[in-house]
Amino acid sequence: LMLRLVRGTGLRFFGRHPKHDVGQLNSSKQLPRVDEITGSISKSIKRKEWKRQPFPHSKFDSKEEIRQKRDIYLYQRSLPAPVIDAYLHGADVTVSRENTFRRWWIMDARDYTLGKLASLACRLIMGKHKPIFDRSLVLGDFVIVTNAPEINVARKSQDTKLYRYHTGYPGGLVETPYMKMLKEKPEEVIRRAISGMLPKNNLRKERMKLLRVFRTSEHPHLAEEPTIVRADLFETRSPWLEPKEAVQQVDNEGVVILDHEGNPIQDLVDNHGNTWTEEEAEWLLSEGTTMFRDPEIYGKDVPEPRTDTYGDYWKKKMK
Repeated sequence: LMLRLVRGTGLRFFGRHPKHDVGQLNSSKQLPRVDEITGSISKSIKRKEWKRQPFPHSKFDSKEEIRQKRDIYLYQRSLPAPVIDAYLHGADVTVSRENTFRRWWIMDARDYTLGKLASLACRLIMGKHKPIFDRSLVLGDFVIVTNAPEINVARKSQDTKLYRYHTGYPGGLVETPYMKMLKEKPEEVIRRAISGMLPKNNLRKERMKLLRVFRTSEHPHLAEEPTIVRADLFETRSPWLEPKEAVQQVDNEGVVILDHEGNPIQDLVDNHGNTWTEEEAEWLLSEGTTMFRDPEIYGKDVPEPRTDTYGDYWKKKMK
C-alpha cells in the first residue's frame, strides 16, 4: 500500500531526473560573452544562490524584449556558478579573479575518436592543464564540440555498444544501440562519454555545464573566440605560465651550466665542494651511477653511500 501511494504521487526517488540536465542551445542565435553576464559579480556565489536568481522581467517590456531576456536568462542558468576567488587546498593559497578566468576551447568531432575526444575534453573541463588545478573546485574551461554526428568509432563498437538505464520498476531495463542513439541524439553520445570519465561526485553535474555539444559546425559562442585544441596541448608548457629564461649561459669557451642560484657549476666538483679526479668520474659514469664515493676506497672525507646503492658491491668492483 505504501508503495502504491508513492507511485501515485508522481515523485521520483531514484536515478537522474532529466530536468537537471543542461538543455540544448539554439546554434543560430548568438549569445553574449560570459564576462558580460558575470562581470558585475564581486565575490563567489554558491551554486544554489546562482540557480535561484529570479527572471529579470518588467511589466513595461515588450514581447520581443521578454523573449530576448528569457534566452539570456536560460543561458545564464546553464552556466556553472562563477568563481571569483578560490582557496586552493593543496597549495594553501587564495587566487584572485585574474587567475580563475575560464578559457573557451573548440574541438571538431571529425578529427577524433570518441575515447580520445572524451579524454581530452575531460582534462580541459577538470582544469588539469592549469597551474591552479584543485580537485575540490570547478576551475576548468569551457569546451565546445561541433559536428557530433560525425564522431569516429570502431566498427565493432558501432555494432555492440549499448546505452542502458533502468526505470526503477520491474522489467524496466531500457537498452539503446549506439547507431540509434547517434542518429537520434548524437549530443548524448559525447555527453555520456565525457560524463563517464569525470569523477563521480557532487561536482560532476556542475562540471558538465562547461560542455557544449552541437550537431553542426555552427555554434552560438563566436563572441568568446574559442581556441582550437591542439594535439600536443598537454605535452607543452601551460599557456598560463610565462616562459622562463634558459638555465645556461654561453661564453667564449662554450656552454656553462648554472645551478639554482645562477652560479656556474665547475667540472669534477660535487654538491659538497669536493673535487673528483677524471679517473674516478669516468669509472662511475661507465658503471652508470653517480653515488657518493666510499671514504675507505679514496681516503677522503665524503658522505657514506646510501643503503640502496649497495656500497659493498662497488668496493669489490674497485678492487
